Amino acid sequence: MLMCLSPATIIVFNRKALKKFGGFGGANSIRNRSDLESLAEYVGYAADMYDWDDIQKYCLAVWQIVKLHPFTDGNKRTAGYVLLNCLRKRGLYYTGREKDLAEEIIGLAKTEPGKKEESVLNFSYFIKSRLQSRDYMEKQGVQN
Repeated sequence: MLMCLSPATIIVFNRKALKKFGGFGGANSIRNRSDLESLAEYVGYAADMYDWDDIQKYCLAVWQIVKLHPFTDGNKRTAGYVLLNCLRKRGLYYTGREKDLAEEIIGLAKTEPGKKEESVLNFSYFIKSRLQSRDYMEKQGVQN
């Protein structure tokens, strides 16, 4: 299982999103725990089926979170936090504007279910074009 996609990790990021930006739910914000519990397994299975790389896997996880809506509030914000955490654990950093990332995630939420593969791949291209490695960031003197 991808540890950055564990149910406990995703729940932590949902609570952080609600605390930072406000919203409904708090400790009772989970709508569907079984969706959270099967997320990492599904992402691994589907990504293997499509022969996707790790970035594409993380983007699929974002799509799943915004489409399954496992929380009463903060699903898109949670998906963004989860993505950034998974990238950071791989030594990668999103260097684009937060607003652009939020708009892309909102766009994913609006896609039709039949366009999952296309949407995930387009989102992964967006993300990949805005990534830097930890080594590069350290050489530039950027603290993250």
